[in-house]
Amino acid sequence: MRWGIIGLGDIAERNFTPALALAEDSELVSVLSRSREKAQAFAKKHGVPRAFDTLEGMLADPQLDAVYIASPNGLHAEQTIAAARAGKHVLCDKPMTLSVEDGERMIRACEDHKVRLGVAFRNRYHQAHIDARRHAISGALGELQMAKAQLFVGGVRGHWKGWRVDPLLGGSGSIVGQAVHPVDLLRFILDSEVESVCCVTDENPPARPVDEMTFTILTFKNGCHGVVSSGALVPHSDNDVVIHGSKARVFCKGTLGTPKPGKPQEAGIEGDVAGLSVRCPADDTAQSRTARLIEDFNRHILHGSETAVSAQNGLQMVRIANAMLESSRLGKTIRL
Repeated sequence: MRWGIIGLGDIAERNFTPALALAEDSELVSVLSRSREKAQAFAKKHGVPRAFDTLEGMLADPQLDAVYIASPNGLHAEQTIAAARAGKHVLCDKPMTLSVEDGERMIRACEDHKVRLGVAFRNRYHQAHIDARRHAISGALGELQMAKAQLFVGGVRGHWKGWRVDPLLGGSGSIVGQAVHPVDLLRFILDSEVESVCCVTDENPPARPVDEMTFTILTFKNGCHGVVSSGALVPHSDNDVVIHGSKARVFCKGTLGTPKPGKPQEAGIEGDVAGLSVRCPADDTAQSRTARLIEDFNRHILHGSETAVSAQNGLQMVRIANAMLESSRLGKTIRL
C-alpha cells in the first residue's frame, strides 16, 4: 500500500511515519503541508519521494493508494470527502470529525466512491488489551461490574496553542485529545456500547477556552460502569486499565498511550480463576501498535476483512465525545 500523510504535525512525525516504516507491505510516498518548505523538509528527512502544498495536487497522484489524515480536527471531513472522490482510501486520526452530520457525510462519500474509511484508535492493538477483551467476553471474569481507565500526558497549563484552543478547529480539548482513547478502549474490552455519560471538565472560557482535564462516569449497555480520567496535565499519571468482574479483575498497567521511559508495562489477572494469562510484550510502543493498526487497515482495503478501527466505530465515538462535552456544560447525565 502506497501511503500519503495529510498534516505534518507531531502525530505524523512521532507516531505514524515510524509506524509506517515498521508495517509490512506499506510505503510512504507523499506528504502534504500548507507550507511547501515544511513538506519538502519533512520529505527529505524521511526519504519520501513527493511533497505537496495543495490537497488537489497530492490527490491527483496515481501512485497514491491511501492517505492518513492528521490535520486539525475541523478539517477532517472535507479532506476525507476530497480523498474519497479521488479514489483514495482514508485512515483518519481521532476524532473522526467534530459533528455526527460530518461523520455521516464522510462515510457516505467513501461508500459512494468504493474506498475504505477507518479511524486510528491504536490502543485496540496492544496485546494486553486484546487478552483483556477475550477474558471479559468469555465470562471468565464473571459479571463485569466496573472498569477504570486513565490517560494523562503530563503537560503544563496553557501548553496548547493554535488550532487546539480554537473550538471551531479542535472541538474541545482533553475530551478529543485524550479522553476518547480510554473511552474507546473500554468499549473495545467490554464489547459493549456506552449508554450514558456524566462528565466534568475544567473548561473555563475565556481564560481556558477548551478543557485540559476530563473526568467521566460511563454506563454501558451490558450493565458495567466505567470511570475515565484524562487530560493534558498530571505528569506522573498511572495510565492504566482495570476491569473488575465478580470472579476476578484484569489489570494493564502503563499500557494506555505512549509508554513512559523507564517504567515497565505490566498486566495480569487476580481473583478466583486459574489458567488465564494476559500478555504484555516488553517492546510494545505506540509506534508498534500503530504499525499493527496499519497492517489491519491494509487487509481491510485489500481483502475486505473486518477491522477494529471501522468508520462506524469512529462515528459512535464522535457521538460519545459530544455527549461528554454537553454533559460537562449542562451539569447533567446525557443518554445516548
